[in-house]
Amino acid sequence: MKLTELFWKKTRFVLLFVFSISVLFIVLTKFIFKIPIIESRELLENIQTSEHILEEQEAYLHKVKKLHKTIKEVDFGINQVQKLNEIKVDIDLLQDIYKKNNMNNKYIFGVQASKILKIYFNSREILDKIEKNNEVLEKNLNECKANL
Repeated sequence: MKLTELFWKKTRFVLLFVFSISVLFIVLTKFIFKIPIIESRELLENIQTSEHILEEQEAYLHKVKKLHKTIKEVDFGINQVQKLNEIKVDIDLLQDIYKKNNMNNKYIFGVQASKILKIYFNSREILDKIEKNNEVLEKNLNECKANL
């Protein structure tokens, strides 16, 4: 009988030990060391919004490249009021994503792209005017030289 009693004592000890360890583990994980399930949901939502923002940035990148190419190809020497106004409207439309999203800083790339394209457009326009003025000055200078 001693052998069976010893066996059941050990078995009872092992069962009690496993049960107490599992209860202790459950109590620790549920109440003391909480696993951040809510934070991981927030992280997943943030990742999804970031991916959405990146997709919109890529779409804006194509729009900006297209506008840049159009501005580069425009001949400012010819009076093209309608085309220039269309370009200016397209540049201003780049800011709409920032306004649509309640001026969220994540969407400020639209405003930045718009400002940079405005600067580029204005500088190309001024450069063309300067080149034309230089040509007129050279003609006048050559006429003055010829008259002397």
